[in-house]
Amino acid sequence: MSIDNPTPRDIAGAESRETEEQKYALDSNQAFLGFQNVEVTKVDDSKPWKPALEVKVTKADGSVAESLDANTPFFTFRDSKGNEMTVTAAAAGHIDQLHIKGEDAGSKFDYPSLDALFEDVAKKLPQEVASAPGVSDFAVDMGRHMGKEGIASMAELKAEGILSETDLSTAESARTEVEELNKSGVEAAKKAFVEKFKADNPDCKVQFQLVRGTVLVPTVDTPKRDTTKLFMVFGPGADGKKTAYTMAPGRHMPRHPNPDQHKNQEGVLNEETFQESANAWFDTVMLTGK
Repeated sequence: MSIDNPTPRDIAGAESRETEEQKYALDSNQAFLGFQNVEVTKVDDSKPWKPALEVKVTKADGSVAESLDANTPFFTFRDSKGNEMTVTAAAAGHIDQLHIKGEDAGSKFDYPSLDALFEDVAKKLPQEVASAPGVSDFAVDMGRHMGKEGIASMAELKAEGILSETDLSTAESARTEVEELNKSGVEAAKKAFVEKFKADNPDCKVQFQLVRGTVLVPTVDTPKRDTTKLFMVFGPGADGKKTAYTMAPGRHMPRHPNPDQHKNQEGVLNEETFQESANAWFDTVMLTGK
């Protein structure tokens, strides 16, 4: 490429690179930039997932903001059409505490600050996410160490020789029971299943575990794997704009087969999406090794 006499191809290539680098603009809430800590002080007990309502923020200078609305935007991604997606005070505090300042190497992102992370995310967010209706969940390759991912497919573990055909068939024999327990079983019944499966199949490398107190998922005792991918979920927020629900190391993670996450506002279970999650979380396992 000649600087003095660029060709049309050179110009088109430069414009393409510029577009790629500027998919989203990032606005940072200057009042809270570089905050030291965010503590949730009030939650909504009327909802099963107990969303944060208020937080206490220790700012960069050490001053404290009490009883701040947990949905206050700390960061905003804006696409070229003006569609906005926020990272709230509560979400920013969680991501910062766990993935930036956290001591667990398996969860730690290779970024010096939350601002640096989101500057890079703004360049890599898929173009269509901000304008897409509903919930968007996806993974992007950040090109640097993003911790360790704690899930894998049974197929890839079999291909690596970690699971045998016998392990797979033994686990498969419990698929229907696990699905029914996740749909309607009480916690005690799920715990009893975990113990009985282990007692009946002590040599099976696939076992089961109750996560988040409600969901039965298969597990394999093998180490988590290093990843350069960042999994993100954005969905409708309190102000109507899309907002960050979660960010974590690794690939796209299926929604858990928890009936409460598959019901509409009238409390009716969406059988189709529940079935999709039940299947996905039987073919996907949690890695529990060190």
